[in-house]
Amino acid sequence: MLRWYKPVHLSKLRMTDVPDMPGVYVLLREPDDISSVLKIGPARSLRAMFERELAIPDKGRGLHPKAMMFAETWADAEEAQRLIVAYKRKHGRPPPMNSQY
Repeated sequence: MLRWYKPVHLSKLRMTDVPDMPGVYVLLREPDDISSVLKIGPARSLRAMFERELAIPDKGRGLHPKAMMFAETWADAEEAQRLIVAYKRKHGRPPPMNSQY
């Protein structure tokens, strides 16, 4: 069972709130709405993934995440795939930023 952390706003001021550990992350459109999932993915370093999201410019992106929630796990890729499959089963499609189209 994964232990999820509360959503962290995508801000340089919050970078130290994210551990430098492997895990799975969920990018959210709205920080207060955990159902506003944009992307689910694995990360060898949750903090590095947080930093990468901060570095992506807003222009031309269409969907812009405002927060990230995460869970620490060594089986990051397997957990992320499991979560994507569960999301797809519930919603009939993968999260918008996980889509290949």
